[in-house]
Parts: sequence; structure tokens; C-alpha cells
Amino acid sequence: MKKYIYSLLFMMTVSSCSDFLDTVPTDFITQKNYFKTETDVNTALTGIYDVLGKTGTYGRTIYFELDISDESFNGLSQQTVDLSLNNYDASDVKVHNLWTLLYDGINRANIFLENIDNEDLNMNPEKVKTAKGEALFLRAYYYFLLVTNWGDVPLKLESTKSVSEVNMARTESEVVYNRIVADMETAFSMVQPASAYAYNSRITKSTIAGILARVNLKMAGYPLNKTERFEEARKWALVVMDTENGHELNPDYKQIFINHCQDIYDTKECLWEVEFGKVATGGQEEEGSLGAITGIGNSDKAFGYSYGAMRTTERYYRSFEEGDLRRDWTINNYYYGTVNGISNTHVPYSDAQIYNRSNAKWRREYETATPKNVGTTPINFPILRYSDVLLMFAEAENEVNGPTDEAYEAVNQVRRRAYGLNLPVPPADIPSDVELPENLDQTDFRLRVQKERSLELGFEALRRFDLIRWGIYISTMRDLSNEIKNTAPSSYKYAGRTADNTSDRHLLLPIPSLEIALNKLMKQNPQW
Repeated sequence: MKKYIYSLLFMMTVSSCSDFLDTVPTDFITQKNYFKTETDVNTALTGIYDVLGKTGTYGRTIYFELDISDESFNGLSQQTVDLSLNNYDASDVKVHNLWTLLYDGINRANIFLENIDNEDLNMNPEKVKTAKGEALFLRAYYYFLLVTNWGDVPLKLESTKSVSEVNMARTESEVVYNRIVADMETAFSMVQPASAYAYNSRITKSTIAGILARVNLKMAGYPLNKTERFEEARKWALVVMDTENGHELNPDYKQIFINHCQDIYDTKECLWEVEFGKVATGGQEEEGSLGAITGIGNSDKAFGYSYGAMRTTERYYRSFEEGDLRRDWTINNYYYGTVNGISNTHVPYSDAQIYNRSNAKWRREYETATPKNVGTTPINFPILRYSDVLLMFAEAENEVNGPTDEAYEAVNQVRRRAYGLNLPVPPADIPSDVELPENLDQTDFRLRVQKERSLELGFEALRRFDLIRWGIYISTMRDLSNEIKNTAPSSYKYAGRTADNTSDRHLLLPIPSLEIALNKLMKQNPQW
């Protein structure tokens, strides 16, 4: 995080290549004696945040390999075995790295929470409280990623202190979810409001409330199906939507993502970002792959190299309605070519050239950092945006009270922005096809919200998560497989590989084989 000072002191707590239950933080400075100054606390807290920016988490895996769905496919045509293709096993290195990194973050948070109350600490008590709240939330968030992707997982609330702490059984997912909610609600009372910071990589009350809405929606859906949680999701979304918090939609959809490329903070729209820094000093700042593995394909290193590997499906492209400005920003309508001797000229695609197009939300031509690296970028990734909160509220409100005026208004705010209407806008100036049709029943409104989430939040590491919690991931991917077989150009039949490979076992990831080998109490997920 650029707003923190990176240090190796806390990074030594665990090794990213070791099993989380088999690691002893022997390299860490005697913990009780470490937390003496505010700098010590901030350094240690940075170590907990640091997990978010690794290649195995939001540096790449979570928004690329782990989010291939009906919106996209892996355009690296030579690959046949990969997490992104739903063709992998328990020995997959990306599965192992994600598991290990998340437990690394949990262990760092446990060490932090166990030692921050050092009586020798010279720090303002309110700042101590805030730091504890951030650490508590991050631990809960890492557990949320674990339980979402693996189901039952070991719930480890104390740091590793001995090599004998290897064997630990899985905890039922409902217990883990309940602990996540309890810890996030506690953290909410401890952290600062969003207005306390001019940047959005720090955990705030708005961050926690928005993520609590997400967690409760997941609990209301597959596999727990605790439908009473819709009310909790609604409640927490409303907390974010309270006008006193100052959150609102950026009137220009594409500017959200240009801001990420240019290190510009918009705390009204973006509630929480993973922040990346330019790798130039050899320090602990690190870049991610946003715009490099994704983005518009380009081999020009100076302009901004991109593999353009996350391609769009025709299904997703066609799902946008006429006049929706999000389509040609989310999915590029041009490629970079040389025209009249001028390189990197925007050359329009024909309507037939759909499978050539990519996840184009983050475009390196807008990246301001120089020089530009080939495989990595300093472009920030948004974990939570205000439009997501509005759509979560609409979904939860519909499930609790039906399609009320409030639910309609939340969705229509997002749709008005999508069609280029300034907010607010007089009702008389809104074209009839911009807002949702009136008199939708609960089922039809639910389907419209599901579609709107894809249109608004495509390629933001939420589609697969949403499809699974709605209980329609398998059926959606099977439909996609048939569509691609029947309609895709012959040269792009490979776009259906992930869908072709999808089966019931892909609702969860396998427990990494190394974890199974080391932890004698660990059981593998069914079908793996």
C-alpha cells in the first residue's frame, strides 16, 4: 500500500511457500517487545494488508483465473490445464498459493491482535483501537475468501507458536461465517469513517458495512441458504447509503477505471481498493497484473504491454442493451494498429469481431507511471464500489419486501449513469428504456438485478461468486458451453473450454495436496 511504509519486519512472520499450520514465526522480533511505537504498529499492520496485493490474491489470481465465467474466457489459446480452465487438481500451484497467502494474512493478524496491547506501547489509544479494528476485519475478510472458495476450513484464531501445531480439523462453514460476521461487526465500531482518509485503501466503516452486505448475501444463498440474512444485507447496505457518509456514483463510468490507472482517489464511488505501487526502488511496494494480463492486447512495451488474455464471450457482449455506455468501456471496441505510419492508433473492430475483444476496463494507455513494466502495473483494483452497494441493497430489499420503490431507485441510479445521464436527472428527461420496466414481480426483478450486476461489475472478481451463491453457476456454464459450440467461429471454439470442463465439483476448490499431506486431520472436499 502506498500509504504505508513497507518493511521486512512483519513480513518475516510466515513464509509464503510454507504450510500455514507448519510455520513458526521464529524470525519475528520478540513480539511482546516489538509493539512500542506507532511506527511499529503501522509496519505490522501493513504486513496484514500486504497479502491483498500478492500475485496469488488480488495481484492476479482472484480477478483473472478465479473469475472466469460466462463473461469471459482465457484467451491464451495454448493453455489446456489451468485454474482458469476448470482443469486442475489439488496440486495446482495457484490453488495452493491462494490458500497459503490467506492463512499467512490470518496468522499475521493473530500475531498483531495478540501483541498490540503491549503496556510499553507509546501510541494514542484511539489510534490503537482503529488499528485493532482494521486487523480484526482483515482477518475476517481472509476467512471470508477461504470459506467462500473452500467451504469448511480450519478456524485458527491464535498465532502459530510451535512446529507441533500442524494438525487442525476443518470447521463447519456456518460456524466460520458466523465468526466472520461477529468480528466484522466488532471492527465496524472500532475503525474510522471514510471521511477520515483522502484515499481508499484503508479499512473504514463504509468498507466494513459494504462487505458485511456481501457476506450476508452469500450466507442467504448457496450453500447455507439462510434467507433471514437478506434483512442483514439490506441493513448494512443502507448504512453505506446514508447520505452522511457522502458516497455517490461518479457520473462518468469510464473515469472510475481511468482513476485507478492514474492513482487518483475517488472515495465517493470506490469504497475499498487494493493499492499497488511502482516497482522502482527495490522496496516492498509491488505491482499487480491489472491491465497487463487483462487489458487490450499490445506488444509495445513503452506504450503499455498487455497480453489481453481475459477475453469476452459473445454472450456477455450481447447482454448490453443499445445505448449502454458501459459496454464499449468494459469491452474494447478497437484494437491498437498502425495507420499511416502512426502506431497504437485506435482501429475499430467490426461487429463480428467479438471474441477478439478483452476485459478493457483498465487500459494501460492511461497509465501515468513511467517507465511501464511489461508484466505488471501499478493500477489499483477495486474490491468494493458504491454501485455494488446499491445493487446489493436492491437485491436484498426485493427478497425482503419485494420490488419496492426504494429497490427500483437503487437499480435505476446505476442504470442512469450507464446511459450517460447526469445525476440527479428530472424524470421527464429520462428515456423510457433507461429505467427498469414498471410493475416487475419479485422473480423478474431478481433476474434484472442479477443481469445488472454483471453489466455494472463485469471483470471485477464478482461474477463467479454471484453465480455460485445464486445456485446457477453450473447451469449457466453448461448453457455457455452449448452456445459457444453452436455459434462461435471455428477459430474460437476454444473459448468454451472452461464451460466444457465445469462440473459440480467446481463449486469449491480442492484443499491443496500439500495441506492434506501435512495436516493429518484435514479432509479433502467431495469429488476432489
